[in-house]
Amino acid sequence: AQLQCKLLNIHVLLDYIEFVHPLLRTSLSHPPSINGNWMGCFTKSMEVCEAMYFAGVPVWLIHSEAYISPTMNVVHSVGLTYPDEIVRATYTENGVAKPFPSI
Repeated sequence: AQLQCKLLNIHVLLDYIEFVHPLLRTSLSHPPSINGNWMGCFTKSMEVCEAMYFAGVPVWLIHSEAYISPTMNVVHSVGLTYPDEIVRATYTENGVAKPFPSI
């Protein structure tokens, strides 16, 4: 599992260097087509949200409704849900928590 995690990190980094970084260095007036193979980005930062949007990265802005400007274009408002099959417990070995690092 750790090897798989490292390989996925490398794959993501290479995609970022090849596709996203060049788009972040140029100012676009409209986003390019979205890459449907990418999971995307979850962020609380408006600046990161805008940069990822204009780079064609699927992006989810996490904000309390109270902080959303009335002029903001919200396509869909969604609530946080958890699938029934997902495991939310921390992995342990001999009673000691061994979580994988966040990416």
